[in-house]
Amino acid sequence: MSVKGSTALVRLAGNPTCEILGAMVMQEGSEKRFYEQVVGERYDREFGERQSSKRRGAQFESNAYAGDARLLRETLSPLIGLDPDDVRVRNLTDDHPGSKDDARIARLNITRAILTDSIRGGTAPHIIVQPQLLIPTSPGPRPYFFIAPDLLVWSVELGCYLPGDLKSFIVRENEVPRGDLARVRLQLGAQVLALRHEYHRLDPAMLVAPKGLLIFSRPNGLRPHAPRIEDLGGAVEAIRIGIAAFLRHRERINMLRAGAAPYTVATDLEPNFQDACLASCVMAQWCRERVAGRAADMGDVAGEVLGDIAMDRVIGLLTGAVAPADEHERIVAERLRTLADQHEVGRAA
Repeated sequence: MSVKGSTALVRLAGNPTCEILGAMVMQEGSEKRFYEQVVGERYDREFGERQSSKRRGAQFESNAYAGDARLLRETLSPLIGLDPDDVRVRNLTDDHPGSKDDARIARLNITRAILTDSIRGGTAPHIIVQPQLLIPTSPGPRPYFFIAPDLLVWSVELGCYLPGDLKSFIVRENEVPRGDLARVRLQLGAQVLALRHEYHRLDPAMLVAPKGLLIFSRPNGLRPHAPRIEDLGGAVEAIRIGIAAFLRHRERINMLRAGAAPYTVATDLEPNFQDACLASCVMAQWCRERVAGRAADMGDVAGEVLGDIAMDRVIGLLTGAVAPADEHERIVAERLRTLADQHEVGRAA
């Protein structure tokens, strides 16, 4: 897995104070490669999307795009306001396949030309498959993020394109658990920001609503459900926070590394270990070792309640063996004694 594009921004949005994550985003190559460069040994555990999930996702997309995207035309025709046979589709991977930068740039140029035609009243496709957008940051290492929605879909109601993603999650009645939606909504949030940038290049007054489409798979046959239109105001703001975090981390890392690769200053950076890191980041155990013996090692709740404090001092505050050094420790001591009384900690059976 590579921490690039919308993946990087989603991760930064979820943990904006982690400088280790900032260095991974700046570093070329995969997360496993970053781990190997920092730790000095191979990452020997399973990580990333399972092969079975990748195969299911690829098959779902293949089904959706087959026959000039027949299934997509049928699914999206109510939104577009046309009969499926009248919906125009342009698949940009037919012109420029692959994920290398030259293919991305070529698809970006085509996407921009289509957006220009749509604003000027030209004949533009109603569905753009595999378009390419970008979000600029500022001059320096990684001055932009390539953002690649699965689709851009014309909305008659809004008078512009909406970003959309195909997700091979198998759902019933088009209802998705809240936890499964969080990450994909952030991905759409990054796509909305990128689409705004591209539209505003052409017309700064263009309004692009914080909305996007999610198309999930039906239980049988990997056929698409009707699109879910998501309101993404919160997700867009979270991605803005992620971008701001990247720029902060980049400035500090550039100051420390003096032209060397970002991984070389990893030990000088501040991690922000969270419970979620264990399932999402190859550096989780390495970062956890950096907070060993402190409250954060006990999980997010302990870290939030106790702050950055050593566990031996926590025990001392609980037992009264040490006196609080400041107002924060006084509050912590009171909370700990209250919890101990509530749960009868230390009392005889």
